[in-house]
Amino acid sequence: MTNQGHKVSDTMLFPTVDSLNRIKVIDDIPYREGESESWKLDLASPVNFGEKPMPAIVIIHGGGWRSGSKQVNVYRSMLIDFAFQGYVAISVEYRFTDEAPFPACIEDVKCAVRWLRAHAKELNVNTDRIGAFGHSAGAHLAVMLAVSSENKNLEGDGGWNGYSSKINAVVGGSTPVQLDRERAGNWDNTEYWPVGYISANVVPMLIIHGSGDKTVNVASVDKYVENLKASGASDVTYLRIEGGNHGVAYDESLDVTNPAIDKFFARTLKGE
Repeated sequence: MTNQGHKVSDTMLFPTVDSLNRIKVIDDIPYREGESESWKLDLASPVNFGEKPMPAIVIIHGGGWRSGSKQVNVYRSMLIDFAFQGYVAISVEYRFTDEAPFPACIEDVKCAVRWLRAHAKELNVNTDRIGAFGHSAGAHLAVMLAVSSENKNLEGDGGWNGYSSKINAVVGGSTPVQLDRERAGNWDNTEYWPVGYISANVVPMLIIHGSGDKTVNVASVDKYVENLKASGASDVTYLRIEGGNHGVAYDESLDVTNPAIDKFFARTLKGE
């Protein structure tokens, strides 16, 4: 990986008089070769947090698979905050459905994880401790990273194929777990959706959803979590926000969801 041609900035924080923590932020790193402008990620990495390999978190923005950006303030703030907590954090763009049909967006985020693993040594990443966060469409993609690592049909042709796209923990906010039947085209395939992967062997999950969500039906998420637990999945946490809307874990109920997310990743990725 090279910084040439990318915007690089240092961000500093003074948590105590005696301690200075620094992170480095690099924007718009290509994670695969090709002409698409979507194949880029932003990176925030701790600079002076010690020499021990660090856990990593992949952030995936929402937007209905057809809009959105890693540069939205919510995701940018997460990127910086996770780095200051001692994670190597990346925030990923992916092809929207008007550029490439399903499952291109799934293939892209998997490629970004493989890129992360390929650069783990220089980024000082512990490849056994990679998590993902997403909201809405981004949550669908994050959960797909968690559940479909054995499905080679979804790996795509983006490169870094000697590396795994597997992640070790996931947080999904307002997660579409199955097809919205009003949608058409080649979306209607259960291998593209979390409901197609009910297993006792899923990685630790924190699923956050609002009972009043008018965009993603809460009943479908209730059933998904119920089926996972019935299958024997032992580490699935469901934070169901009563009265919450589609913005939970994005711009709603953050006094509840942010501490829950931080605690979940600290437990599953740091062993705290």
